[in-house]
Amino acid sequence: MFVLKKCYLIFMCVLLNLSAAVSAHELNGTSAHIILRDGQVEVKIITDTAHLAATLQSDQAWLMGDIEQVMPENLGINDQQNYIKIMLLQSTQLQINNQAIKFERALFNTYPNQHDEIVLLARHKVSKVSDVSLSFSKSLGAVHANIVKPQYKLINAGEALNASF
Repeated sequence: MFVLKKCYLIFMCVLLNLSAAVSAHELNGTSAHIILRDGQVEVKIITDTAHLAATLQSDQAWLMGDIEQVMPENLGINDQQNYIKIMLLQSTQLQINNQAIKFERALFNTYPNQHDEIVLLARHKVSKVSDVSLSFSKSLGAVHANIVKPQYKLINAGEALNASF
């Protein structure tokens, strides 16, 4: 009887360890990649749109002020994507050097078995970017963001690239 209880305890510990290892690598949050180019800003938002749609359809989120209006529940996939694009275009706030920049376009890319990607595009006329401020809709939840300002160089044949940061 004692051996049976001990085997049961070991079996349960193994199951707990396996379930923790399986779920430890999945990132359920939203991420954003902000790319600053000369005259252009691109924001790639990678998120679980099914979860986002559920949040946008939540009466509780509307009552808490997390969303401005409740998304209708009977929308098809294309209409739902358009609703999300418009919502993100209106709610995402961008400032470059304390100058408000309006997003002009949004693209929706879906990938099987992965989170979807929404790309927001804006143009600006700032010659030297010294600071950037960006805020997202509360409906996205916490956003893991990174900002990139590429340095473009032409590497001639036989030469090396030297870059400093």
